[in-house]
Amino acid sequence: MTLLWRFLLTCCALFLWVGAAPAQVAGTGAPSTIPAQDFFRLPDVWRPTLSPDGNYLAFLARGGARLGLAVIDIERRTSSVIATLPDADVVEFHWVNSQRIVFVSGNVYDPIGSANYGRTGGLFAVDRDGSQTRRLALPYGDGSAAILRPRFTRFEAALNDGSDDIIVTSNERNFDASDVYRLNTRTARKTLLSFDNPGDVQLWALDRDGIPRGAVSVKGLTSRVSFRRDDKSQWAKWSEADFREPQNWAHSIGYDGSIIGFGYRERGTVATAKSRLTLAMLRLDERGQAQQVLASRDDVDMSAPIFDPVAKKLVGARFYGEREQVQWIDEGWAAVQRQIDQAQPGAVNYFVPPEQGRRMIVFSYSDRNPGTVFLFDFRTRKLEYLIDSRPWIKPAQMAESRVVKFSARDDLPLTAVLTTPRGIAARNLPLIVIVHGGPWIPGYAWKWDAEAQFFASRGYAVIQPNFRGTTGMGAKHLLSSFKQWGLTMQDDITDTAQWAVRQGIADPKRMCIFGASYGGYAAMQALVKTPDLFQCAVNYVGVTDLQLFHSVTWSDMSDSDFAKFRAPIMVGDPDRDKAQLQATSPAQNADRITKPVFMAYGGEDRRVPIIHGERMRDALEKLGKSPEWMVKTDEGHGFVKLDNRIEFYSRVEAFLRRSLAKP
Repeated sequence: MTLLWRFLLTCCALFLWVGAAPAQVAGTGAPSTIPAQDFFRLPDVWRPTLSPDGNYLAFLARGGARLGLAVIDIERRTSSVIATLPDADVVEFHWVNSQRIVFVSGNVYDPIGSANYGRTGGLFAVDRDGSQTRRLALPYGDGSAAILRPRFTRFEAALNDGSDDIIVTSNERNFDASDVYRLNTRTARKTLLSFDNPGDVQLWALDRDGIPRGAVSVKGLTSRVSFRRDDKSQWAKWSEADFREPQNWAHSIGYDGSIIGFGYRERGTVATAKSRLTLAMLRLDERGQAQQVLASRDDVDMSAPIFDPVAKKLVGARFYGEREQVQWIDEGWAAVQRQIDQAQPGAVNYFVPPEQGRRMIVFSYSDRNPGTVFLFDFRTRKLEYLIDSRPWIKPAQMAESRVVKFSARDDLPLTAVLTTPRGIAARNLPLIVIVHGGPWIPGYAWKWDAEAQFFASRGYAVIQPNFRGTTGMGAKHLLSSFKQWGLTMQDDITDTAQWAVRQGIADPKRMCIFGASYGGYAAMQALVKTPDLFQCAVNYVGVTDLQLFHSVTWSDMSDSDFAKFRAPIMVGDPDRDKAQLQATSPAQNADRITKPVFMAYGGEDRRVPIIHGERMRDALEKLGKSPEWMVKTDEGHGFVKLDNRIEFYSRVEAFLRRSLAKP
């Protein structure tokens, strides 16, 4: 997926991260040997990143009720927390150089949810020893009118030129667009680099000196891609098209000045998105035309290029898929990957070429291991264990997950992640279908999943479908989801459950559907559209009435471009598609629901306001079908406080035990 597509779709994502889970083995009443909180505690090490000189490791760490920033001195093997905030979490950080770090404040209790892409908090800088802290930008929403038109300052790149400067984007000059600035992390002084902004820019491509060279401008349904040769040249328009049409996009400028971009390819050429095309990495000319396909796959989209800062060249590309995958262009790095994979077989071994060729961090994970940090030394060519992200999780006690492939009823290729209980034959099991939010986000892949592992540890089989609209699977897969809420998107979920039944894995009389946000919508719609398929549904902060997309004015999406321009195309037009929106809104079809329902909402949710839950609840109660109902007034789009999550999932467990008990 291009950065353009990523921007357009995350603007409308209803995705959230959710935690905690049931407390007992399904159908047996036997207590679990692994406490529920072990699955959902924050990791000890989060987002470990090596300093440019390779001597220090920075990571997010728990500091009481908040996340802080910590640093390990690798040579001395000492660690210290260098930054905490009294009323906020450290949610993101970047090395400026080996001495200085910038970090972003945020709030895991944000009413929009912890997976709230595109929002930023305050921007700060600190030396690696914890000294010389300076605030560089105000927190997101600081000030009076910031709710509808918030100010932001976002980190874009470190320059690695010996200075303490970074590149940031900000909407300081225009609420609805961004500019590029060079910012000194010690003085907080900014220098505007995009004075001749081509207008309405949402995404920038920078060269290695931090100069903006590529730009994507978005206005209404139209996106325009522009490019310039250098900072003294005029911007030239590459293309302009409806947001649904593919365009070549300059992702970054290579060390040799070549333009590295994304585009759809077919037999080495850029083509239309009407066939099932996948996103490839291209070498582009100054008119935006593809010169060469550098990396591509037939089944999944490219996600990002990989550069070697030491050799100063492009060396590979990352791809979406059933697991994180890399296509190495450079044989030297391909050999390093093979060596590490041999040392840690059966795992995904993720690394980024370091700023200096001395050592690098390798993050190794699998379906049973949430992640282990290793240090790879280029002099000795050996891996050294450093730390486990969740040391209390024992891989031998975890369940096996695998990616399964099948076709939807219209022959669209689908994938899903299947997790089955350890030590139990995968035959005739109670099944939980977990539907992801978004819906237009990367879906489930082969890795350790807290929620799936918890349910499996309690005796459930779990299947997590990547229905149409799940990004990273090609243009056809994505575009075929438009105006298909409750229709073919729902059919994909149905087909997934029926596949598990045909394989003999699932007991057809003991299946429940569970989801949050869009997933909550799909759970309710399943009881409307296929009333005999599932024995129950769990709707967690889910959409229930599609017409509320257009009528509710207190959602964070109400004044967004998504609501104005894209929701009518991607979900449905409130006038032209009124009948369809009504027919696919669970709250307006409550009379068709005959199975037990559990619903939970946050009173402070600004992504899916609680009126969605209340309207669904009231419609069911009017019909004498009272759902189990839970509200936490101090939560938003998903419960993030551990006590609330444990309470929620304890009630869900009791609900599942009643609903899925053997006859």
